[in-house]
Amino acid sequence: QLSGIGKRYAVALFNAALGEDVLDQVYGDVTSFAHLLEKENALRVFLSSHRVSIGQKRDLLVAALGERASGLFVKFLLLLLDKKRLDDFATRAFVDVADPFETLYQEHAGIVKVGVVTAVPLDAEMERKAKETIERRTGKSARIEKRVDPRIIGGMIMIADGQIIDGSIRSQLSGLRQELLEARVN
Repeated sequence: QLSGIGKRYAVALFNAALGEDVLDQVYGDVTSFAHLLEKENALRVFLSSHRVSIGQKRDLLVAALGERASGLFVKFLLLLLDKKRLDDFATRAFVDVADPFETLYQEHAGIVKVGVVTAVPLDAEMERKAKETIERRTGKSARIEKRVDPRIIGGMIMIADGQIIDGSIRSQLSGLRQELLEARVN
C-alpha cells in the first residue's frame, strides 16, 4: 500500500522515534510540519527554491523548529535537506513522508481513521454512535473525520479500513429503485 522514497524515510523516522521512545512527539511534529507546509506557501517556496542556500534553509529550520520540535525530528529534516530531498518534499506538501508515517503510527497505536459523510453536520451523539460502531467492528480506536455532502440526502456513509458502510438515504433509494425495476421484469 505504501511505496516510494517517502515511505523509506517515514519507516526510518518511525523506527528511530520508536527506539528513542519519542514516537508520540515525533508524530505530532510530522503532522504539524505537514500542516504548516500546506498552509504556508512562503515556507514551501523558500524550502523548494534553488536560489536559497542549504545553509539558509538549515538556519531557518533550526530557528523555527529547534525549541518546538523534538531533536530527532529536527535532525530528520536536516538530513532531508542535506540529501536534497527537502526540496522535493516541500513542493509536495510533505505528504510523501507524512502519509506513510501517519499510517505506521496509527497501525502501531491501534487507531483506525474513519471517514464519515453526512447530509448535514454530525451532532455529538451521532458521532459517538458512529465511533462506537467502528470500534466494536474493528477492535481499534476510531478517529472520525467528518464531511458534509448534501447529495446523500440523509443517513451516513462510513469508510474505515477500506470498507464502506453505506447507510445513506440515496443508497437506500437506489436499492429500492433497483428492486422495483427487477419486479417489473418478472
